[in-house]
Amino acid sequence: MQPTFVVMTDFSAAAEAALAYTTRLATLVDGQVLLLHVFEDHESGPTNFPPGPAFGQPGMHARPHASRDAVLAELTREARQLSVPAEAELMEPPMGEALHHLLAHRYPQLLVLGRAHAHAWFTHLFTQSHKAAALEATHIPVLLVPEDWPRPELPHHLVVAADGAPLALTAATQDLAPLLAKLRPTTTVVHVAAHAHGSSRAAEALESVRETGLFGPLDGNSVYDLREMGPVAGLLHAVNEFDADLLVVMPRPHFFPGSLFHHDVTAELLRTSPVPVLVLPAVA
Repeated sequence: MQPTFVVMTDFSAAAEAALAYTTRLATLVDGQVLLLHVFEDHESGPTNFPPGPAFGQPGMHARPHASRDAVLAELTREARQLSVPAEAELMEPPMGEALHHLLAHRYPQLLVLGRAHAHAWFTHLFTQSHKAAALEATHIPVLLVPEDWPRPELPHHLVVAADGAPLALTAATQDLAPLLAKLRPTTTVVHVAAHAHGSSRAAEALESVRETGLFGPLDGNSVYDLREMGPVAGLLHAVNEFDADLLVVMPRPHFFPGSLFHHDVTAELLRTSPVPVLVLPAVA
């Protein structure tokens, strides 16, 4: 079955960056892109999520008071211009229900979002628990691409966060194995400990990531053990140290997706990482 990558778009610069990145990934595995926009009808009154503050600003393709037909036409035009097979899907709010319906019927391998410096409208999907629950049953991997990500090439060096506890990944996460195999990136497993003393769990962290089978051959040189640092600071330090261009986190169920943009490590990385972040849900 042809891999499908869903890109949620509000026609912002952040969404365009996410779309460009996703197109490169889809090309690698002969995949297709599904452009998804949840249409807000301003004429019929407010919906249950606020519009993004950037929507309709200079440089945007669509305007906040555009008709449904006009938005669909723009979405379709953008899909036709891509270098990979692509479809356009315009769905009605509430956003959580729309996304749940799509994921339940299309079974995409990846959901891709662009991260704007301002709070884009898609953020509200994750900050409201009743909408975030729409993703809980599918555990689909999520890729967040910074708006100003400058590199045109595919990722070549991954930093993978691991705490040393066993990992069992969801079936949807395992479905990304062909893509990761095609990328053939250098992978560094990063274990961060807040204390300077005591035994290290870096070896366990390396083994738990190796057992997923997602990241190719890993040996003792593939692990980086950091002490006396918080997890967010440590991971971002490692990204900078290795000039990594993709950060991978594998949060367990109590982290994903309901608290994705709340107060845990994954949330902070999604808000602050200078490089794209790939969230691969784990089940244990």
